[in-house]
Amino acid sequence: MINNKQLDYLISVLYETVLDSSRWQEAVGLCGKYAGGVDAQLVTIDKNLNAPIASVFAATTFSMERVDDYMNYYIDINPHMTTLRDSTVDEWLCCHHAFKQHFVDHSEFYQDFTIPNGARYQMNAWIDNTEDHHSLLSVIRAVGQQPFDNVEQLAAQRFSSHLQRALRLQKHMQNLQTKVELGAMAIDALALAMLIVDAKGTILHLNSSAGRLLNSHVSGLSVKTGRLCASSPIDKDKFQNLIVAATRYPATGNAMRLSCEETRQVFITPLPAASPFAKDFQTPLALVLVMEAGENLSTLQLVGKLYNLSPAELRIVSALLSGKSPEEYAQAVGVTMNTVRTQLKKLFSKTGTRKQSELIAILSRVPPLQN
Repeated sequence: MINNKQLDYLISVLYETVLDSSRWQEAVGLCGKYAGGVDAQLVTIDKNLNAPIASVFAATTFSMERVDDYMNYYIDINPHMTTLRDSTVDEWLCCHHAFKQHFVDHSEFYQDFTIPNGARYQMNAWIDNTEDHHSLLSVIRAVGQQPFDNVEQLAAQRFSSHLQRALRLQKHMQNLQTKVELGAMAIDALALAMLIVDAKGTILHLNSSAGRLLNSHVSGLSVKTGRLCASSPIDKDKFQNLIVAATRYPATGNAMRLSCEETRQVFITPLPAASPFAKDFQTPLALVLVMEAGENLSTLQLVGKLYNLSPAELRIVSALLSGKSPEEYAQAVGVTMNTVRTQLKKLFSKTGTRKQSELIAILSRVPPLQN
């Protein structure tokens, strides 16, 4: 077994993969070496599809071409999968305990894949097991080496819990990144100018409509040292007070007209906690909407402006927010359910949601405008 300095380095690399996925091959290779192997492979399998969705080979014995062969064919006839069927996470199994030489001599997996590539013995364990997927690490020894024993099993157990945490942390980070990216795409697609600011007015995000408006120099708003403020001295205090009101506890939202731009109205509301831009470690944030002022907008009209909805889509939104089901709406207006489903799909796309409950939730959070 390798010394503690090598284990410390292995663990540090594992956690660095959370932020730098390019280091996974190095990390898997270090796992293999620490457990006394010459190669290693990490595979994540989707339980619903019963198929691999990710794989990392240290690739010290297998060429990338042979790795592809494994993922495309040999994984399905890998006999180790059978022995792992009832095993638990971090239960390391050595292949020579399950497969004697007679089996190896007549196994397509061994004779056509592993042995021709110089590999012979394996030690395997589930590293993680969730509702949707499980991840398997295989440590490999070469032809001519001795089988794995208890020493190597104990070595593998020293890093496997860290490997599990690294996998889970990376998944969490990917989910957060996806939410933020989808949120940014959704905000950028909105018809209204929209900005996210902190209690001091520091701009943390703005969509393309807001960028164009601020660059026009006739918006009634300006940016100084990264902070959003009203251009007119008459409006500055009121504008800042609205931001403070939206970022304190309890938070409130309100609107104002910009005195130098009588046709323009600004609405400032607390950023919903469910927003992908909201993080636990952040102070409360505010959402700033800029629109042309005319007659006051209702909540439904504001929803239409925010998400650039068609009149037909707004009618469905109105029905859903009033508690009607899609079937009830279809019957009331005399359209088919196929038509309603098509319109719902467009609503999902425009609002960045995936199902009806998410759609209603996000639309319900839009408050009415006030004078």
